[in-house]
Amino acid sequence: NFQFPQVWRSNLGIDYKFDNGIVATTDIVYTKDLNAATTFNFGLRQPTGSLEGPDSRPIYVDGENTGNAAFVISNVDEGYSFNWSWKLQKQFDNNFYAMVAYNFLESFDVNSMSAEISSDLFDLNPISGNANQAPLANSLFGNKHRFIGQLNKSWSYGEGKWATSIGAFFEYTSGNRFSYTYSGDINGDGSFTNDLLYVPTAAEVQQLDFAAPQFPGNPTIEQQRTAFEAFIQQDEYLNARRGGFVGRNDLTTPWTGRWDVKILQDLNFGGLGKNQNTLQLSLDILNFGNLLNSNWGVVQLPRSTQPIGVNVNVDTVTGARTPVFSFDPSQTSTFVDSFDLPSRWQAQVGLRYIF
Repeated sequence: NFQFPQVWRSNLGIDYKFDNGIVATTDIVYTKDLNAATTFNFGLRQPTGSLEGPDSRPIYVDGENTGNAAFVISNVDEGYSFNWSWKLQKQFDNNFYAMVAYNFLESFDVNSMSAEISSDLFDLNPISGNANQAPLANSLFGNKHRFIGQLNKSWSYGEGKWATSIGAFFEYTSGNRFSYTYSGDINGDGSFTNDLLYVPTAAEVQQLDFAAPQFPGNPTIEQQRTAFEAFIQQDEYLNARRGGFVGRNDLTTPWTGRWDVKILQDLNFGGLGKNQNTLQLSLDILNFGNLLNSNWGVVQLPRSTQPIGVNVNVDTVTGARTPVFSFDPSQTSTFVDSFDLPSRWQAQVGLRYIF
């Protein structure tokens, strides 16, 4: 009975031109999921157990995880997005154009469907309760705030045979979303990537059991405990969620900003007022700010979305399930600089003959 994804979408757009030539535009788009896609594991029954310790989340015990995974893609009617954008633009008389725009987005879903394999769709949809009842939460996709702008200026000289154009585009956007999960299966549902972190209070950190040394430098149990507490304190989000669970896709990477610049130089061989037989030299510089300063235009990514590992010990007499954690003390900050291409400046030179 699977239905292809279906939405109800309403939109409203308004343009208004002022007497001074400025054109103002606003657009509102509201989308409601009618048949959104999600995935279930029918090899799981309802969880009836509870974890020992401060994190008392529901867990699967006594055969509730049959060990026979049956992943099925199905439908839910939950999820929506609200998108609102504003734009101001003006074409000036002296061949100068300017535009600035802002976009606001709120987007929620039950499963962001970030993979193409049904088992991956289940594993990559973090939860803190029943693995088959993922609640409505922030969508993985889309930035909540985004500013963009464009500036263009052109000059014509040499009796129309020469022309120079300079353009710049800038973008400032809030970060991409991600979740903190355990490296390990803390609830017994068979997945090692979908258990949202519980953020212990300072007192609860002292109650946690840590594993024997297993990282470079052989950090002791107490060193792991101290380092984990320091990691929580330096992370603004985690420090504000102490005594509770992190939310799915609640965290965002830092804001990013970049400028791209384009320069065009035209030589017209076709006579005055003609656009034919033109030799055009172009220079494109992407992430121009990074060319000026290596600290500008750098993208930051989470050091790890699974900062702490966990194994669960089961008492053979009482059946109590107690988590044992492992934390690498080298993790001292939430984010690190990315050295991929989006963090670097790039230049491209082009030659075009227009006829």
